[in-house]
Amino acid sequence: MGKRIEREKRVVKLMIQKYCSNFHNSEILCAECADLLNYSVKHLLACPFAENKPACSACTIHCYSKSYKNRIRQVMRFSGPKMIFEHPKDTIYYFFDKLRYRVNSVPKNEII
Repeated sequence: MGKRIEREKRVVKLMIQKYCSNFHNSEILCAECADLLNYSVKHLLACPFAENKPACSACTIHCYSKSYKNRIRQVMRFSGPKMIFEHPKDTIYYFFDKLRYRVNSVPKNEII
């Protein structure tokens, strides 16, 4: 497994832990958040783009079911802005990866 996937797994775990500790008042992940983490990691490992994966928000394939997509959005909306202060290196990598994918991708309206 590559560095990119490992970093994505670490970031999603940090974000879910932050969310869970704030909303569920738990030092360890509650069952609901542990389920979301397992689901997210499973989909990261199965990503067809592998190391060249875009940020999920910019992806053309939507692999999360609707309920999990809504849950991870809540987590990211809460935890995302706090990541720059608590985990700046990971946040910078995220924005770099997001920018790199946009630069290297073909605009949707130009796909043949």
